[in-house]
Amino acid sequence: MKYIKKISIADKALGNELISEGWKKLKEPSNLIISILLSVPFMFINAFIFIVIASYLYPPLKELLNNEQPPSLSITINIFSLIYVAIIFAFMTVHEFLHACFIPNGLKSDKTYWGINGLFGFVFTTEKIKKGRFLIISIMPFILLSVILPFILNIFGLLNGFIIVLCLLNAMGSCVDCLNMCLIAIQVPNGSHIMNNGFETYFK
Repeated sequence: MKYIKKISIADKALGNELISEGWKKLKEPSNLIISILLSVPFMFINAFIFIVIASYLYPPLKELLNNEQPPSLSITINIFSLIYVAIIFAFMTVHEFLHACFIPNGLKSDKTYWGINGLFGFVFTTEKIKKGRFLIISIMPFILLSVILPFILNIFGLLNGFIIVLCLLNAMGSCVDCLNMCLIAIQVPNGSHIMNNGFETYFK
């Protein structure tokens, strides 16, 4: 797996070659900004799902939600704030590496790439991947970090407010993954393979 600063622009020659070989181009957003805008509904859906789970596991959150008065918010910048920001970025990196872990031979493949672009991380591969595996790759960081992890930490008494925030951010940050899942689920026939070419996705 290689580190890159940003996802490369689609190779037109490769795209034409894939189409000549019978691959079809997925109808999808042409860049990350459009993808984020279109995935906003999934952001709210994921946040709702996580809040329902978290309010069951973490009583203080349920009390906060039932409070008729809106909570007050204060921000203090100090060394601990920087530590929290570092932990958030580390959590985001774990999210991306979980994607890579479910790509076949993803951690060792020289066709798998990852990076952090501002506030957003990404992982993609130019390997051919089956539709079912692609859906698993897309959803696992949400399932593992925002559903299973809170249950495990709650069992050991380690669940706290900051971890709740981390898991909520992960759930909301998984919205683009969920958008991609819907596009793949709707347009790609079962049993097909998927291949990425920069921001373009092809299936056959």
